[in-house]
Amino acid sequence: MDGLYAIVSSATKQTLYQFMKDEDISLLNYHFSHYFHFCIQINNIQVIPHHFSSHKIEGLTVVDELGISFSYERDNPKVKQNFTLCHELGHFILKHDGSYFAESVDNQEDILEREANIFSAMVLMPDIVLLSKIYYSCHTFHQVQNSLEVSNQALFYRLLDFLREYYSDNEGEVTQAIESYIEGKNASIFRLFHNIKDKIIEEFHQFQPSLINQVKQRVRKVGFVTSQEYPSLLNQDNWKAIKDNNGNLKTWLVYNKGKAIAYVWDKEKFSDEEARKKAELQLLLM
Repeated sequence: MDGLYAIVSSATKQTLYQFMKDEDISLLNYHFSHYFHFCIQINNIQVIPHHFSSHKIEGLTVVDELGISFSYERDNPKVKQNFTLCHELGHFILKHDGSYFAESVDNQEDILEREANIFSAMVLMPDIVLLSKIYYSCHTFHQVQNSLEVSNQALFYRLLDFLREYYSDNEGEVTQAIESYIEGKNASIFRLFHNIKDKIIEEFHQFQPSLINQVKQRVRKVGFVTSQEYPSLLNQDNWKAIKDNNGNLKTWLVYNKGKAIAYVWDKEKFSDEEARKKAELQLLLM
């Protein structure tokens, strides 16, 4: 198996699987847009359509003094746009060195473009999601394709890369199993998944919900949380990590009659006084 695939696969799962755990994402209802929009929001990335008459440039990433922007060919089919958006996100998440990336038919063999393609395919079709849909829920090839909003070709090559990682000496068997699966014959691909399912599940469960990430994401949604929801907030050692990389978050602690409550708030949604009053009210009700 291509060593590049293994490297990018591992890096992608580090961020994607952690997000899925923190957000308690349903495997059967997974859609790339949850992760994509989360990344766009927290990194203030602008996403815009573009159009070139030749359709030669599928996607662009630009990093300059104005910030970060992704663009995609507006006349492409939706499934191609989805792949392009995740491809451009891949350049950012994988920390590719550069301020300008163009996805075109002429540079598909460039190593950074290959890495971004692998990232995109994995975000659109994660290992654990494919296992859940194909093996445990017995979805057909076209049901998986439609639910994840990917093309026939994208799902075919994703399954090929995914299964070859585990069956590197049986590429012919893997290809035949996928082709049979497309035709509605599931026995071969079920057997391949059965032999590797424990490894896929174990890898996913290596990731556990992170207190820091959960708190940050909860505050982004509602603007305010307390140690009533997350008792570990009472440990002030966690406060610095919560505030790191987000200047909008503030933390504090209030006491009353021997009781204490820690709280985190978004200063753009609540003033210091408003946040303290909310915390004091919860403290009174304890």
